[in-house]
Amino acid sequence: MLMRPSKGLSIVELMITISLGLLLTAALIAVFSNTIGVNSRSMKLSQLNEEATAVMELMLAELRRAGYRGDAAELIYDPVNASNDFNKTIRVSRLTGEKANSCILFSYDKDADGQHDDAAENFGFRLNAKQIQRRQASAGCASSGWQSITSDSIMLVNKLEFNLIEQILGRLHAQRVSVVLEVRMPTNSEIIRTFTNEVVIRNAF
Repeated sequence: MLMRPSKGLSIVELMITISLGLLLTAALIAVFSNTIGVNSRSMKLSQLNEEATAVMELMLAELRRAGYRGDAAELIYDPVNASNDFNKTIRVSRLTGEKANSCILFSYDKDADGQHDDAAENFGFRLNAKQIQRRQASAGCASSGWQSITSDSIMLVNKLEFNLIEQILGRLHAQRVSVVLEVRMPTNSEIIRTFTNEVVIRNAF
């Protein structure tokens, strides 16, 4: 009995097979790369939201303390001799070159001793070159010596705005501060998030 010689793939069939394999591999690589890109973008967006939320909460928490003094009871039982060092310490201004109302200064009685301890009890926030900075050593809005509390690798600040709203209702002096924060992703200027909030200054006098 004669044995037929076995046949393999022809050159044309081999080339078609290789081409189809390469196309399939390219498609898989494209899907994988796209998935990695989407995940990376989602992580950066999450970081942006978390960073902006944390900074906003920090500013709001500090502003709620504005005007606090440890001897507040004296305002009732001995108003003549009560300290007024923390009265109306909120001031809104800006660093030269930045937008209006992008800096806020205020004081509160951090150690609750009823006395204003100068630099240790002066606080504030400002916008400087797309970053938010925290006041150090009683620096003014246009002074040096502030410390950045945001990172330009995570977010850039397009807008930081403080608006002080004052109302006098009879003998009651009420103050509120509205805060607007607009941030964007460093690697994509089209991804922008805006946060707005308002603080009632309960220690206003």
